[in-house]
Amino acid sequence: MTRFALTVCFTLGALRLAAQSPLSPQGKPFYLDLHAERIAVPERNFYIEQVVDGRGAQTAIGLINHGLNNNFAAVLFRNGLEPELTTWLQQQVTQRPTDRPVVLCVRQLRVGEIVTVKALGYASTATADLVADVYEHRPDGYHFVSNVADRISTRGVSADYEHIRHLAGLLEKCLYQASKANLDAAAKRPARTLAQLVAERPQVARPAILRAAYPRAGVYYTVEDFLANRPDSTASVDLDTVRSARVGGNSSEWDGTVLLKAQVRTAAGARVNKNNVWGFSDGWQSYIRHVNLYHPLSQQAEIFTFVGAAPVDVAAQNQQAKRTAENQGLGGGFFGGQLVGTTGKPIVYGVDWRSGLAAPVLNASTRPRHDTAFVYVYRPLGGPPAPQRLLLNDREVGQLKPGQYLELVWPHFGRPMRLSVGTPGGPALLLAPSTTAANYVRLGPRAASPWEWMPARQGEAEVDALEKQRSR
Repeated sequence: MTRFALTVCFTLGALRLAAQSPLSPQGKPFYLDLHAERIAVPERNFYIEQVVDGRGAQTAIGLINHGLNNNFAAVLFRNGLEPELTTWLQQQVTQRPTDRPVVLCVRQLRVGEIVTVKALGYASTATADLVADVYEHRPDGYHFVSNVADRISTRGVSADYEHIRHLAGLLEKCLYQASKANLDAAAKRPARTLAQLVAERPQVARPAILRAAYPRAGVYYTVEDFLANRPDSTASVDLDTVRSARVGGNSSEWDGTVLLKAQVRTAAGARVNKNNVWGFSDGWQSYIRHVNLYHPLSQQAEIFTFVGAAPVDVAAQNQQAKRTAENQGLGGGFFGGQLVGTTGKPIVYGVDWRSGLAAPVLNASTRPRHDTAFVYVYRPLGGPPAPQRLLLNDREVGQLKPGQYLELVWPHFGRPMRLSVGTPGGPALLLAPSTTAANYVRLGPRAASPWEWMPARQGEAEVDALEKQRSR
């Protein structure tokens, strides 16, 4: 819907209100080296002719804690993704007389770590996901065969080798998926040049959650439940609000926000272990569990996003522990104590619906083609007549009386948007607004938690009603 009458419109790029993501490489890069790994795909009828990089202008594959000081380090291929994966896969998936040539176009490859604080140290989980398109090379060009995707995670990672093993395992799983595809059917699809193959993504089946007007109410035990829009509607969710200035760790950027905890019970009333719950839906909005808090999801082009706490900054934590121990005359230190560095800062996470893995949005690979979000903040009729100050990233951008709204333009995909009311420390909402549909936030009369992120259809209808009321 195009709006021609707006109370106030701000283009925030000129104001420079959003900070860059706090996560950035600090140490030497970690290079993936697959030469010692072996995979087997015996039931295939193809060989790998070439691997091409379809991720856009991107070199880094992720961030991990690396080196003696556990600094954030970029994960890279020393000689680039295309030549290294092509050479290695040609060695692993060798050409046989009846095999047909295929090209693997990598759409997404992410390697990372999830670090959590424990009583006497920290625990780490290595994660990785891969999304790729498979094309058969025929005389007239490249024909799309299938989309392949998978994810993997391993707890207790203690060596960089885990990330290399994950990558090899993902490639094996995805090639196994490709071996089940019908190569003969690919001939009926349009032929592409190699340049088109990289630039143009094929149309693939979209999951049910993207096709539904609203998510069904219930509990998601897995990401597959979420994508299929098949929650357990018999389970119950007991919600509890968590109001803390520093829920995420040491960051004051969480001040004024209200987050959700939940206890899920089966239809028989038995408690469900939180680790067995992926998220839930109230019938209007879907929520994902992240570090035992539940965050609303917003849909982008090929991912869902949410605002969560940045992972533990291991290097900063270890330095803090070392300084504390030295000050106490112990001469050393161990992980623990006050959370420091980038730990807990609000950042945007992306959930790729093709692989199902949640990871920080760090680069342009997940940036949608249209990366500007439009957010309508409105006050319904009724309530106190006094105007309320609206702040964006703790700077005033306007005032709202009952029956008014503001349009905010947010051209900062991948950065959290912080809305607050009254004063910089007032009740706040952190969100990663959608770039594929308008976003509607209702400012209610409740002093403790006045923010309501509305479903697009309902928010649009309510703002339309306000416009009609004003034009009378």
